[in-house]
Amino acid sequence: MEAEKKARTKKTERKKTAKKTTKEGVKEKRTKNTRKRANEEAMLEQKAKEEALKNEALGFYRQIRQQFGLEPFDGVTVDLHAKKQAVVFDPKSETLTTVENGELPQFLKTLNVHKVLVDALFPNNAEILTEISNAGMEVYFLRRTSAPKQFKEFIKRKAEKLKLDIAIPKKNDYVDAVILSLIKPKFLQKVDATYLACWQKMVEWRNVNEVSMYLQTNFKRKTKLANLLKEAAQLEEETAQEFVETVKRYYPEVKEHFKRLGITDVITQAYYCEVFLEMLPCEKFHQVLKKAGIDVSQKFHLKRLEQRRQKEEQKDGKEKDTKEKTFIYDGKFAYALNQLTIKVRRLSLKKHKQIILVATILLAKEIWIMLRKQNEGGRVGEALGVSGPSRKGRELPSMIPL
Repeated sequence: MEAEKKARTKKTERKKTAKKTTKEGVKEKRTKNTRKRANEEAMLEQKAKEEALKNEALGFYRQIRQQFGLEPFDGVTVDLHAKKQAVVFDPKSETLTTVENGELPQFLKTLNVHKVLVDALFPNNAEILTEISNAGMEVYFLRRTSAPKQFKEFIKRKAEKLKLDIAIPKKNDYVDAVILSLIKPKFLQKVDATYLACWQKMVEWRNVNEVSMYLQTNFKRKTKLANLLKEAAQLEEETAQEFVETVKRYYPEVKEHFKRLGITDVITQAYYCEVFLEMLPCEKFHQVLKKAGIDVSQKFHLKRLEQRRQKEEQKDGKEKDTKEKTFIYDGKFAYALNQLTIKVRRLSLKKHKQIILVATILLAKEIWIMLRKQNEGGRVGEALGVSGPSRKGRELPSMIPL
């Protein structure tokens, strides 16, 4: 009897367990189906949102072209990101496409384009740009990252002045790719695989140099950090050596430049290589000075004097100060040129403060002349489409404001 009772009890428990399992399975299946539907709905909603953003960007592009007659970039523009998908805009077909970064070179080949413009140059995308360049396409990047914002402000001012109904869309990847195609060519810089290889090493050198200089400036007297400072200085020298060797491999003419300027230590050579690479895209000498934040024009000097005079005439805070317009220049290049001048000309910041600016301009001029001579030989700047300076560009500016 007891055996039969136990058997019936086990059978009942098995039925309950099976029933429970069936209910849980049905519930889990319903949950999965609900999640699946929710995911599908979210994907459809996201897709509709993306399409709306695309249409808004394309509508803005067409309206700008129609109202102002602006000519777009002769190629495709790419809003490139380190982790997100890239957005490719083709002005000819007026299409916007999202592409995975790794698939970008192959996708551009299918479009059969000859020129590619990206919104920025940073270490994470250098390899992709190198691959695109090696595929036979001309690669450009936007030198001034604030240009798209300034373009929007320009369109807004023009629309208000002419009383045009132009809605400025909010910032997103599609709008950025479209606006990029309308940026003036003067804000673009052409690069190739050779330049990119050197540029990557230059970025590494600049990062290490910046950290090393910070440690040397702020913690030089800290005895507990002596080993750290020593390691930082050693790493700085090693990184500089890698950078210099890379530049010498691709641009062997810099070795002759080192001899002419008497540069022997590797840190000064690294500063020279920075200056050399930054000068390559410049077509005229005044562009070099402007890139370094130096303006020697009489017009600029007189404007500064007038602004200072107006400030002095203003009464105690009753009127707003007149803002002095300053250059948007390359701070990294300016620093490298300054450090190179101090080291090559053996100047002291304390003793020779008044002549450093003039010495910087003269050294930049000397380097520019060496570059021009190499250009005439067809060895430097050939791939970047850079020509040497004109006769006017070889003349030293007559007025140097100190």
